[in-house]
Amino acid sequence: MFDLIIRRGTVVSADSSYLADIAIKDSKIVAISETGIFDSAKRVIDAAGKYVLPGIIDPHCHIHAGVNGIYDTLDFYTASRCAAFGGVTTLLDFSESKKGKSVLEAIKERREEMKACAVDYGIHAKFVEANDKIIDEIKDIVAYGCPTFKLFMTYRKSGVMIEDDDILKVMAEARAQGAMPGFHCESNALVEYCTEKLFQEGNRAWSAFPLSRPNICELEAVNRIIAYAKFMDCPIYIFHLSTGEAMDAVYNAQKAGIKVTAETCPHYLTLTDEVYQTADGHLNMMSPPLRSEKDLNKLWEGLADGTLTIIGSDNCTFTREIKEQNLEVNEDGSVKPDFTKVISGSCGVEERLALLISEGINKGRITWNQLVKMTSLNPAKTFGLYPQKGAIQVGFDADMVIVDPEKEVTLSDETLHYGIGYTIYQGITPKGWPVMTIRRGDILVEDGKFLGEKGSGQFLHRKLTK
Repeated sequence: MFDLIIRRGTVVSADSSYLADIAIKDSKIVAISETGIFDSAKRVIDAAGKYVLPGIIDPHCHIHAGVNGIYDTLDFYTASRCAAFGGVTTLLDFSESKKGKSVLEAIKERREEMKACAVDYGIHAKFVEANDKIIDEIKDIVAYGCPTFKLFMTYRKSGVMIEDDDILKVMAEARAQGAMPGFHCESNALVEYCTEKLFQEGNRAWSAFPLSRPNICELEAVNRIIAYAKFMDCPIYIFHLSTGEAMDAVYNAQKAGIKVTAETCPHYLTLTDEVYQTADGHLNMMSPPLRSEKDLNKLWEGLADGTLTIIGSDNCTFTREIKEQNLEVNEDGSVKPDFTKVISGSCGVEERLALLISEGINKGRITWNQLVKMTSLNPAKTFGLYPQKGAIQVGFDADMVIVDPEKEVTLSDETLHYGIGYTIYQGITPKGWPVMTIRRGDILVEDGKFLGEKGSGQFLHRKLTK
């Protein structure tokens, strides 16, 4: 007898969609067949009229991430709960590496924190320096199952940025050990120059924030890291690409045979820099900042043509109080605008799938099959989770999300599960909503209720394939 049968749903893969029944036993997909063949299971779910997608993989989120002593709102259990409501069955976070400390030990400490997850999880190693001891650790980090890295090209004053000569050292050892470094691509020199110029002009309005990190800031860093990748013959990943110019640079690099993979995020596909003109513009501050409508449309084109192959959330959730804690307050209780004092980051792990269905599929920008590639198959293959995850195939983990294409939910703090008092997507009503999330055969979300257990997620030992 099977543990679970999902009947009559439209199963969506990266290259086809078809009606089928799916049988699950002992956490794995054990059979896929035309409808009506399987006869018995402990439970049968009727998915008629709905789409059955592979479990969503979020390869880019920040949970309980400290910057200058300030931490985001969620812990790994509450974050994984939000993720499950959004159809996410696997998430990847980052080690909290600090200068003078072992990166491998930071990874192990992070793993202990992540044991609270209700979804499966993995860790990217974050590098902030590259002395001989750190470089010697890379082989052990890869052996530990963390073959993907994160390096920041900005945030010098916060002690997060890694210097360029250290970047080259990490790239050399990553190539030798079969690892892949990923980059936050913003030019620190341009960020500091533009910010200081705005200071001198007395402009600290919310609307000045994107001026402190203009499009050229991302383009310069992307071009630089692509040049390094070519010189070092090292595959690279670019996190949260936000501009059309940088996307063109990635396209040209790929055509030239340089091994570069790039993602974007739902906020860059949904919102524009016009939100910084509003009184609550600071709630939309993340880095890189939101861009123009032209950039937004260009990113959708890049997803459609395959230049951008992954969509991560870059989730980093803060309450209004945390966002505003460093700001001065006027007599009427309102905050005085100063973009330099606002904590940067936004939510996204829960609403990502619904936004991509609504803004992508329903508007004819991408297909269901492309969505599966961007949110499941490509992340699994890129980050060493395939063939365990990323597709609905026999032998794979039984990770699935069932989507009702007709269900509409208006996004608000009440309909989402972050509990932060607001959402940057307030009032948007996506059509197409995840109604059931299944992780390794266990139902995590059903009928709007969370059924998962704290600590039931598993650490994923990853290995990259060529």
